[in-house]
Amino acid sequence: MEETHGKKWQKIPKKYFLVDCTAEYANTFELEQDHPCVIDLIRKKFLRPPAPRNLPYQLSKPTLVDPSDGQSQAILRLLRNQTNGFFIECGALDGEYLSNTLYMERVLNWEGILIEADQKAFSQLTVRNRKAYSLPVCLSTKPYPIQVAFNASSWSGSFIMEENKSEMFHEEIRKNDHENLKTVYKVQCFPLYSILLAVEKTEIDFFGLDVEGSEFKILRTIPWHKVDIKTLSVEWNHIPEGEAAMTQLMQRNKFVKFGHIEMAYSREVVYIKDFLDDFRQFEFD
Repeated sequence: MEETHGKKWQKIPKKYFLVDCTAEYANTFELEQDHPCVIDLIRKKFLRPPAPRNLPYQLSKPTLVDPSDGQSQAILRLLRNQTNGFFIECGALDGEYLSNTLYMERVLNWEGILIEADQKAFSQLTVRNRKAYSLPVCLSTKPYPIQVAFNASSWSGSFIMEENKSEMFHEEIRKNDHENLKTVYKVQCFPLYSILLAVEKTEIDFFGLDVEGSEFKILRTIPWHKVDIKTLSVEWNHIPEGEAAMTQLMQRNKFVKFGHIEMAYSREVVYIKDFLDDFRQFEFD
């Protein structure tokens, strides 16, 4: 799977994808991460703009300055309390509870992207007046858009079950519909790179990834040579590949494992971009 849409697409009139670009089309044909159809689809159907800066937050605990489980202060220590940064938080919940980015946004004037696939949590997020883009989607575990069965039976521990193409996907949806549980439903997923292109932002100061088991597969889809991400905090204790495999993946993409965050609700590993990698290559050469 190529990362770009290639020369063939350039020969097709722009009006073609404007008329026929649907999630079903993008999923069926496994359109590439930077395909015009995918970017256009995200912008028109899924992306919510940030709330205006002068619009007050609507928080359940407005006096709680930092609701994170330690990630926010750990990352800001590494970034020396950077102001005006840009974050991605995938697994954003309601935009307040255990948020790793709310403090950055409220106090240090950061902007960013909030991603949450759980329908109930996202509906609550939309009324928080967060000063960040938000999307009711999941991050794709493939380098192209997919639809998945999403299990939302646990509000703070929702997770991807199956991709649309599997028989188990259809069985889970049928079972859920029959029992009227409304806890398993279809969710659209996009590659992270597609979302970054949709908001025209590829320089990221902090990427928080907590999706209950799909972290390794999501990280593997990222074209690291096309993005500049300084720091990451990634939940590791649910991934079947194991933390060692994830760390090897990040090291191959020029990141250094800084350490673990072990808190009441968090089992995460922190990675920092290896800023000396180019220097060491120069010295070796």
